[in-house]
Amino acid sequence: MRIGITGAKGFIGKHIISALKGKNNLKLSYCDLPSCDILKPNSFKNFVKNKDVIIHAAAVNRGTDTEVIAGTVVAVYNLVSAAEKLKNKPKIIYLSSVQAETETIYGLSKKLAEIMLENFSKRNKFPVSIFRATNIFGEKCKPFYNSVIATFCYQVANGKKLDINQSDEKFKFLYVEDLVKIIFKEIIIKRKNQFYFKEILSKNNTTISDLAKLILTFKKSKPRLKSKFHKNLYKTYLSYQNGK
Repeated sequence: MRIGITGAKGFIGKHIISALKGKNNLKLSYCDLPSCDILKPNSFKNFVKNKDVIIHAAAVNRGTDTEVIAGTVVAVYNLVSAAEKLKNKPKIIYLSSVQAETETIYGLSKKLAEIMLENFSKRNKFPVSIFRATNIFGEKCKPFYNSVIATFCYQVANGKKLDINQSDEKFKFLYVEDLVKIIFKEIIIKRKNQFYFKEILSKNNTTISDLAKLILTFKKSKPRLKSKFHKNLYKTYLSYQNGK
């Protein structure tokens, strides 16, 4: 099976590749700059052809409004435009975000991309699966970017002071390897309906201040890890030790 992955150099992309590499009968190829550009139709078209599955993990969530819109909406437009002209119909697996429920530029871009893909799937009877995931964390996620867990784990692991939000608002966090397992199953599964949408949430629900207090306990030689969530947080914390 030939699988194309966009955003292969990103946090989620790297974890997807790590999970899929070496699996029997899977041939992986990646679309990343400078050799492949999702914003250039011809470049992206060459990447999309002859694939059985396209995992679209690339996104731009920081930058000017134009850069964010292009990185999401234009990229998806180029993807469906390329796929529409193919004789074979590769399954498209699109990684969206719960931010699609917000009024931010990034959130609106994600929502529009979801609508475009759904319309494309139903109009062309094309296999498309969309996973709208909650806040994703895991080893080697970039700190000081868009993950509070990555930032806190990096700061605690390297003896730096935390800036803690004392709000009572609670958030759900999804471990990246749990997302990767869902993606792997989706690669293989045969669905009756061409279009599939699923919101991926997690059972944990915590405030930012409680999250910070928990990560601070990881400095102990033997921290108490009461749940799978705690264990995954600890593995994430360990990946940032010694300035890594």
